[in-house]
Amino acid sequence: MEFGFTEEQQMLRESVRRFMAKECTREYIRACSDNDRFPHELYASMARQGWMGIPFPEKYGGSGLGPMELAIFLEEAGYGWYGAGTSYFTTVVLGAYNILTYGTEEQRQEFLPKVIAGETRLAFALSEPNVGSDAAAVELFAQEEGDHFVLNGQKMFTTNAHVANQIVTVTRTLRNPQKKHDGITIFLVDADAPGIEIRPLKQMGRSATHTNEVFFRNVKVPRARMMGKLHEGWANLNSGLGIERLSVAMMYAGTSQAMIDYVSRYAKERRQFGQPISKFQAVQHKLADMQIKTDVARLLGYRVAWMLQQGLPCFKEMSMAKLWASEAMFEIANHGVQIMGGYGVLKEYDMELFFRDSRIGMIGAGASEIQRTIIAKQMGL
Repeated sequence: MEFGFTEEQQMLRESVRRFMAKECTREYIRACSDNDRFPHELYASMARQGWMGIPFPEKYGGSGLGPMELAIFLEEAGYGWYGAGTSYFTTVVLGAYNILTYGTEEQRQEFLPKVIAGETRLAFALSEPNVGSDAAAVELFAQEEGDHFVLNGQKMFTTNAHVANQIVTVTRTLRNPQKKHDGITIFLVDADAPGIEIRPLKQMGRSATHTNEVFFRNVKVPRARMMGKLHEGWANLNSGLGIERLSVAMMYAGTSQAMIDYVSRYAKERRQFGQPISKFQAVQHKLADMQIKTDVARLLGYRVAWMLQQGLPCFKEMSMAKLWASEAMFEIANHGVQIMGGYGVLKEYDMELFFRDSRIGMIGAGASEIQRTIIAKQMGL
């Protein structure tokens, strides 16, 4: 069993770390986060580095790399700034990887090169006002009318829809199916199509890559933009879950390590009772627990990457990785605030932003309760 990286993987890791340190300055992160501003410059720079093409075949202009390299990139992006990882993730993983997995060859030829070049951004619309954890209960309806479909309904919590060119949209195409998992169809919808309205949502954290409400009012979508087979979209959704949950788990692991490094530096400099607070056992034990949780998150994530690369089933393992990494990240943020005391909640210090950004991890990409249910079912319970 190998726990290290190849020489090429280590070079990728170091390259991304250097890039993020240069591009994700504290001033830039704050300017984006405090003003709900998508990091356009950072996104364009990542595209120029060729990183948008990491998981895509060379025939579409990609790098032809695999889940392990994607995991390495997202861990380092998360270490630099969670906003860097999320701006990448919504287009490359939630959007383009779904096109690669179950889109038509014409869709792949049209959109993947544009994504890789940084010319097209994507979003993924699944949740609705009445549809969250029960994803199969989707209500947005697509009425078939000749060579196109007409969409009516609403989506909720659609990350980065406000800067997307296309939205991978999950719809219902059968009103009364025998099973609610039937009659689901996925479309690639132009974000500026007539009848679409996008309203940004104000949220506690992750404001630079925030979520949105998306309204569909008689939106016409050509049949050629249907992804996969009519009424059979549920299986397609499940096919992309491994990469999605791997991706967020690795971003969380990277951000967790960034928090540990930040708080450790503070603890070594902050003096109380005549010595640095890092010398107090209470602080040392918190930091030790934080590091253990982060290392477990990394190992669980890289195990999923390895299994995906080997073509092994990992439905249970990917839920375990996402669940652990998201809960560990919030616990680490909470400990970080406690170690820093009053300074941990001041906007002048990064810990305050870390804390706010960390909370949604236990909700997005499948809530913790759903992940535990999946794991239990995979255990035969």
